[in-house]
Amino acid sequence: MMKIKYSVYLIVFVVSLRSSFGQFQLPDGVTATPSFLDEIRKNYAGENAYPFDLNTVSQTVKIPVRVHIIKNRNGFAGVNLVDVNNSVSIANSYFKNIGIRFFIDSVNYVNDYNYGYITNDSNTVELLTKFGLVNRINLFLADSVKKAPYRSYGYTYFPDVADSNYIFLDKNYITGNALTTLLGHFMGLLSTHENLGGSELASENNCATSGDYICDTYADPDLYNKVDSTCKYIGTARDNNGKYFVPSVANLMSHSREDCKCIFSPLQYRRMYYYYLKYRQNLKY
Repeated sequence: MMKIKYSVYLIVFVVSLRSSFGQFQLPDGVTATPSFLDEIRKNYAGENAYPFDLNTVSQTVKIPVRVHIIKNRNGFAGVNLVDVNNSVSIANSYFKNIGIRFFIDSVNYVNDYNYGYITNDSNTVELLTKFGLVNRINLFLADSVKKAPYRSYGYTYFPDVADSNYIFLDKNYITGNALTTLLGHFMGLLSTHENLGGSELASENNCATSGDYICDTYADPDLYNKVDSTCKYIGTARDNNGKYFVPSVANLMSHSREDCKCIFSPLQYRRMYYYYLKYRQNLKY
């Protein structure tokens, strides 16, 4: 009896710990590149002068998605098509604000589990050559995604990369907002905690030249494992001036808990629309 009670307590403790701190949630695998930072800097004035109003977006473009489900070593898909459709629907609930709607064009089953472990030095090029299609987003659902040196829930490419119509996503993250976040990167958004171009100050005074280069998102010290089950930031990070960060836990481009993320900011929407027009119009149905 004591063993049973101990086991129950242990299970409850582990579930509670996971729920409270989200420590088993993998991070986003997309980080800024020098080339895309150069692109943002080059286009920054034009982007911010672009006449864009969320209230006046009327035209809807349809972007096809080819779903590639890589079967596991037991020959099973390991993912439910209902969940795939729901994930696309969640993305559409956000992207409708800029007149973009994604739809599943077709589903392809890859019958080789060796492709199911996506890593930087794996046979990814061979996978893309065999199964990737032009003029649509190729969504590869895999058993594991590793963007060196760590595992992530998925990654994709920024729009300045030629022939970059690919998204790789861990099957365990097909539900929720993971696909929406990756589509944000795909359309030109940096993570809110990005610091390759310089760390944003807590005051956000340098928002135009650092961080995610967007001035209506909160300065973010990286929220990974720093948001509790009540969506409260529990970190204590300070900026280079010693000021405490007061970040948003709701932004979809942050490392906040999955169940806390629910918004793009207006200027994030403008950037996605701007870079869609500049780089991604070939995907229009």
